Amino acid sequence: MSFQISRLLYATDLSAHSPDVFRKAIGIAERFGAAVHLLHVVEDPALLKDSLASRYTAVSPLDNYRERATRQAIDEIKRRLEDFGHSTLASEDSYHASLKEIHVRIGKPSRIILQEADRIDADCIVMGTQRQSGLGHMVLGSVARKISRRTRRPLFLFPV
Repeated sequence: MSFQISRLLYATDLSAHSPDVFRKAIGIAERFGAAVHLLHVVEDPALLKDSLASRYTAVSPLDNYRERATRQAIDEIKRRLEDFGHSTLASEDSYHASLKEIHVRIGKPSRIILQEADRIDADCIVMGTQRQSGLGHMVLGSVARKISRRTRRPLFLFPV
């Protein structure tokens, strides 16, 4: 049985180590000639959702502001990811890998990553994981741990 990757989902938290993990994802994609789908999940700013004003009015004056600010932030993150993705791909002299899609979604990271992997029918998921201190300093980060327990897809985790 041969293992083939044609669609790779790279999920990033945009931490300082994200470029290193992205280069590893490109290396995997290059080896298989895979298309890379880049995903960043922004956690929903629940703090503004349950504002005092929204409790007393049908439509909070903050709703329009929040939606506009969120859309602008997502557009800016996506633009920066496009610049970063294309420039990194070019600097790696990648001939067989391609950057297929870049998505910025709002929600719970583990849930959105799994949904996106299903949507694109990813052959694998690549992401970095932060080591936790305390009881088990080699324990996976919470998002990586949730993904590893719930996915049936191959998962490449790179410690950062």
